[in-house]
This record gives sequence, structure tokens and C-alpha cells, in this order.
Amino acid sequence: MSGPASVANPLDGGELAAFVAAVEAGSVHGAADALQMTPSAVTKRIQMLERRVGGVLFERGRFGVRPTGLGCTVYPAAKRALEALGSVAELVELSCAQGSVDLRLSASQTVGEFLLPGWLADFRRERPHLRPRLEVVNSHGALDAIRENRSEIGFIEGPDAPAGFETLTVARDEIVVVVMAEHRWAGRRAVTPRDLAGESYLAREETAGTRAVATAALAGAGVELTPALEAASFQSLKRSLVGGGFTLISRLTIEAEERAGVLVGLPVRGVDLHRELRAIHRRRPALSPAARAFWRWLGCHTG
Repeated sequence: MSGPASVANPLDGGELAAFVAAVEAGSVHGAADALQMTPSAVTKRIQMLERRVGGVLFERGRFGVRPTGLGCTVYPAAKRALEALGSVAELVELSCAQGSVDLRLSASQTVGEFLLPGWLADFRRERPHLRPRLEVVNSHGALDAIRENRSEIGFIEGPDAPAGFETLTVARDEIVVVVMAEHRWAGRRAVTPRDLAGESYLAREETAGTRAVATAALAGAGVELTPALEAASFQSLKRSLVGGGFTLISRLTIEAEERAGVLVGLPVRGVDLHRELRAIHRRRPALSPAARAFWRWLGCHTG
């Protein structure tokens, strides 16, 4: 093999992509599927990279492929180099676009109303030509928008990451029992699952991610609640608390009311109501340059 790559013989982005995909897939065939190439083309690129770096990058066997010591050393830098190349390509594509560029998003209410506006404001300071188109729905609606290709990136808050999508944890959150400041529970540090069964429950609609997480967690504690009222928005639920009862919603959604002394959020003793809020996108088709740039930004600035 020839000596290691030098400035005069720089590494090739296509070869790095084949190498990184093979490391992450654990096989040449898996890398070929990820890159939409033939296995022989992936193998050729890896062999060319090995000639450039002057060493063997993979052990090959019935297990597929796994990186050698040299491969393990090269992988982190190769991954970073590919991300940098991707960022350059995105900037070129975006700068060539005429006028503003749409960024199609769908988000559950917690993310869409309380987190995403701030993220988009920060992101657009770097790329002011982008024009986000945001649909605020529930988690089920955000999933549908991604499946139907009406949006490129969705934000959901259900208990589990959906199968078949690329996912990214963008925030961690806690669902709490929320009551008016005048409620008899307001002075407590927490409530018990048994307390909830005897009080009027005001709930989000059945397909809401917040309700799905709360229902699953309480079922584990042997509690099943029947809503006295169902509402499609947090504001409706908060207004309805004036008549008594409680709701189970994100602590993020009541920060202003807690500071004002209007509402109180209480944890449920012995029940884990923490959750991850996730961004998702389809694996195919590939994201547009604008959506890809925002996905990378989310990975660096949230979580």
C-alpha cells in the first residue's frame, strides 16, 4: 500500500462515506443499502480509502465487518469530516435558492407552542432566508404529516419512539398534576395516585401524546382515570380548571402561570412521568437542504 494521505492527496468524501456507513451498519451490504449503492461499489471505495491511509480499516468475516484499531482511530474524524462536508453542501444549495426557502414542520402542542418558536428564532438568525411553515397539532397529527410527506420534520411527545423513522431527542420534560392555586392540593409537595381517582380529571384528547404518557404511567401504578372533560388545547384545559378538578400536562406549559401564582404543578408520588420529546423524519425521501440544516442544528443545540 502507498503511504498515508497527505495534503497533496486528500481523502475522498465518497470513500469516507462508504467507510462510515460500513462501520455503522456492521456490514458492506448494510452500508450499500444506506448509501443506495451496490456492495461491490462500497467495497471498492473502502479499498481505495485503505490505500490512501496506508492500512487495513476492517476485519472481515462471517460477522460482517468491524473496524480494526486503525479503523477505530479514523472513524470519529471521518464522521466529523462528513458532517462538515454536508454543512458546506447545504450552504451552497441554500445560497443558490431563489428567494426564501420553505421549512415544513409539524409539532405537538408542547413543542410547537413552548419550545419550537425559540429554536426557530435562533436558527433563523443564522439563515434568515428560511421561511418556516409550522403546523401545531397533536403527536398523532404530527406523525401523519410526516407519513404523508406534508412536513419534513415532526415533533412528538408519546411514550415511545415510533418505528421506521429517524429520531432525535430534543428535550426532556415532566408531566405534572395541575390545579388552581386555591385548590386544596396546592400546598402539597406531591399527590398520590389514590388522590387522583377521587377528583375530577380534565384531559387532553385521546390521541394527544401527553395523555398517552400519563395514561401508561398511571396504569403501571394501578390507576385508570375517566375524563370528566376532554379538550384539544392546553389553554382550554387551564381555563377549565377554574371550575375545579385537575389536569395532567407538561410543566413547560404552566411556567408563566406558576410564576404568576395562578396554577400549581405537582408530581405524582411513586409514578415516573418524565419523558423525552423527539424530532422525527422519514428515512426516505432524503430531507431537503433546509430541513437537513435544521436537523443538524437541533442535534447541536437541543436535547
